[in-house]
Amino acid sequence: MTMSNRSVRTDPPSATPNNQDALVYALYLLGGADVDVDVETMYLKCHELAPARLSWRTRPDLPDYKKVSKALQSVEATTHVGLFHHTNQYARRLTLDGVRWVETYLSILEKVYLHAPVQASKVTNMHERKRQDIKNSDVWHLYKTNPESLTIVDFASVLQCSAASSPVTWASRVHDVKRAADVLQDQELMSFAQLVELKVLNGENN
Repeated sequence: MTMSNRSVRTDPPSATPNNQDALVYALYLLGGADVDVDVETMYLKCHELAPARLSWRTRPDLPDYKKVSKALQSVEATTHVGLFHHTNQYARRLTLDGVRWVETYLSILEKVYLHAPVQASKVTNMHERKRQDIKNSDVWHLYKTNPESLTIVDFASVLQCSAASSPVTWASRVHDVKRAADVLQDQELMSFAQLVELKVLNGENN
């Protein structure tokens, strides 16, 4: 389950409308920092943000599926690597790096794509519930007292998956914990997520 070490996008967005920037921003506006979003919903929102670039030639009210689909391929393969988590064939979520990229350059994105600014993602009870579920568990007690004794079965129990879950499922669970840790500014929780990533996704579990 080794993870790729591709370089994550850090460069700012374009100061003029850009298909790929618009798609990343669309996912953020749809709540993609915290939930999976269907790609078709993303396409419609992206078209709403940049209709002049993404409409049919003869029907400016309709999104051109091929153009937006191509933008998604570009985002994931070359232009905005590391910002999308591919949860399944039909859904995406922003990675932690993706959320940070949008929020770092939010003023640019708002200026290019919106007539009025929107509020950034807010802390929700969902993140606090995630933290409490983990920190009230027996696995957390082991993590605090004897982290080397933790096994993939322990991690699976607290992250509500199984030891045999796919790498995609494990990556999604780790992402959820990292997102909660980032929003709540909880370095202890972030360190736990990084341990799971190291042991399970990077193949260092004994």
